[in-house]
Amino acid sequence: MHTKLLVGSLAAGTLLLSGCEMSDNNDNDTDDSSDNASANLRVLHASGDAPAVNVYLDNALTPAIDTLDFGEASAWAEVDAQTYDVDVFGILPDLSDTADAVISADLDLMDDMNYTVVAVNELASISAKVFADDGTTTDSSKVRVQVAHLTSGAPAVDVHVTAPTDALSANTVLGTVSFSDTDTLGPVLVDADTYRIRITAQNDASTVLYDSGEVSLAAGSDLFIGAIPNESGIGDSPVTLAVLDGTDTTLLYDQDDGAAVRAVHNVSDVGEVDIFAAGDTTANLDVTDFSNGNATFADVTYEAVSNYAEVAAGDFDLAVSTDNSSAAISAEGVSVASGMSYSVFAMGTASGADSAELELVPYIDDRRDIATGAKVRIIHGAADTADVDVYVTAGTDITNEDPAFVDVSYKADTGFVQLAAGTYYATVTPADSKTIAIQAQLTVAAGDIITVWAQDGGDVVVRDDTP
Repeated sequence: MHTKLLVGSLAAGTLLLSGCEMSDNNDNDTDDSSDNASANLRVLHASGDAPAVNVYLDNALTPAIDTLDFGEASAWAEVDAQTYDVDVFGILPDLSDTADAVISADLDLMDDMNYTVVAVNELASISAKVFADDGTTTDSSKVRVQVAHLTSGAPAVDVHVTAPTDALSANTVLGTVSFSDTDTLGPVLVDADTYRIRITAQNDASTVLYDSGEVSLAAGSDLFIGAIPNESGIGDSPVTLAVLDGTDTTLLYDQDDGAAVRAVHNVSDVGEVDIFAAGDTTANLDVTDFSNGNATFADVTYEAVSNYAEVAAGDFDLAVSTDNSSAAISAEGVSVASGMSYSVFAMGTASGADSAELELVPYIDDRRDIATGAKVRIIHGAADTADVDVYVTAGTDITNEDPAFVDVSYKADTGFVQLAAGTYYATVTPADSKTIAIQAQLTVAAGDIITVWAQDGGDVVVRDDTP
């Protein structure tokens, strides 16, 4: 069934924000011919548990926008001004489209208008919000901003944009916005400067739900700012700001959310260890002081996986001590970014060759679950094993199967791949061989997040990180 999307132009409101350039592409001001009438169109994926999507116009065989994942927006596309049949299909683990469109609607595009279409809500109730902008209220010396509330279930909020050190009050509220609003706050023009964006409960400046920290706004920028669900698994803020500049999308996480790091002990011939971290934000720590009380993670045993520790984004020095007096492993200048989670593996063997020396290896984690499948990652963590092939099959016999991943080297990982719900066998063989070295049964459900890693001696660990 198609839903008629009634789209109106945006009224000027009260708000501001950040910087980059958005093109209008309005080249038909002097041409009234309907053949040349055009509009600008882009799509933002803000459905927290939906897979990446393909967007089709007028039942075309190929998507107009393909593989758009959560938190991503397409660049502006100039299209004919007309009514379109828009179908959005989720991408299943086998890379096919869902049997039915997850969003199906008629979209009326008018000449010389800019349209931002946003997929919102969880997948079970996914829908589209459409924001239309006539491109007025512009000044190349200013920053042009629109703000939209795109997080279902979150209440109406007040938006404050201030100098970085200003206190919040009723007088700093630039506007109130709710998920049910059909228009954005703005567009408004603000001076190019450094600001701080804070979102609070409505009429309650003391309850801060989001804090951007310092944000520099560049002259000539034209931005759409959407408060989308925070799916990072980090911090308490319910939202992240997606900043669309017409070409790129930037996610601004709450300044207090930072990054998340956990430790994995994967060295089979080393016993209990302490793990230390020091950086600009943890200046009180010293990675040369290996007293147990100074450890970020203490008494970590082989095969143990620590809880996540949330830290400020930045550069850290890491060290692992086995005897409370010296570093058995160290790594300097390890960078972590806001909104990102990391698993840092202690790898190698204490008595191994140079190719298997003790070291710390970071992997980027994915903590956003999706409703249409499981996310599975496989890590080659066996220091005593050469390159391998990895099979993911429905049965145990791989004789006539092709490997899903070939020539996987020690410390390499497959990245997170999607699997449909079901039971599989992950089989590891020496590269270019059918001789089974490791075979593990894996049963997954939609929404699962699983990491599998091989250990020395032919063992395998299956870690369930499902939220």
